[in-house]
Amino acid sequence: MTLYTKLGIGAALIGAFALGVSVIAYSSAEEEPTQSKAPSHISTSFSDLQEDEIRTLVRDYLMTNPEVIIEAVNEYSARERQRSAALAKETAAANLSAFLNPAHGFITGKNPKKAKVVVIEMFDYHCTFCKRATPLIKEITAKDASVKVVFRELPILREESNYAAEISLAARDQNKFLPLHFAMMDAKGVLTKERIHSLAKKQGIDVNKLKISRTKAEISNAIVETHNLAAAMGIDGTPAFIIASLDGSYVDVVTGFRPEELIEKIDAAKQAAKK
Repeated sequence: MTLYTKLGIGAALIGAFALGVSVIAYSSAEEEPTQSKAPSHISTSFSDLQEDEIRTLVRDYLMTNPEVIIEAVNEYSARERQRSAALAKETAAANLSAFLNPAHGFITGKNPKKAKVVVIEMFDYHCTFCKRATPLIKEITAKDASVKVVFRELPILREESNYAAEISLAARDQNKFLPLHFAMMDAKGVLTKERIHSLAKKQGIDVNKLKISRTKAEISNAIVETHNLAAAMGIDGTPAFIIASLDGSYVDVVTGFRPEELIEKIDAAKQAAKK
């Protein structure tokens, strides 16, 4: 049973209990003799007998109308999705400049300086769906001059993911971020230190220099910042994409790899940037 389901059922039970409380309280108030025309006070304290009556009423109501629980679960889930989406968008918009900080990620594209739209990807090198997204991201970086891509490391899936993220950022010092990034995204299985070093060598990277670059404070700071920003957005999985027009007229978020939705939002950002 998911958390949404448990909370939804809880909401339904609370609602049904409240209904029972209201009915019993109203009934108790009606049974008291009226001494004046002033409104009667409805008691919210109940005897053991009344509490038993409430429990029976709630149980009977739910047994007779079990669809109420399903309706509550569905409504609660829908509201939570809307709330989460709104929070993610609002936080992304408020922190767009932080996401665009070149010291804490890697920016690329066909013509980044003239791009009107940015796609920010938060990813993990052990994420299957991040790997599935790679061909589309490659295509955007190579062909669409109006869009630039910002890679932000969000290692969350394995212990090895953190080392992969650090080494990837360290490769910037040798102008080899993209070759190593795509090599690790194309690799299957666990990326151990030995495998990462081997992949780096194949890309013409000096591994000894890479290890030294990895110890720079800005690399650990970059990963910490991305984790903090993702947490503030309510993001707890990868990939997650922020799509924004650089003039601030459009910001949206796509969680998971949904290529059609991602492309649709990129087009929407382009249209907003033209206005």
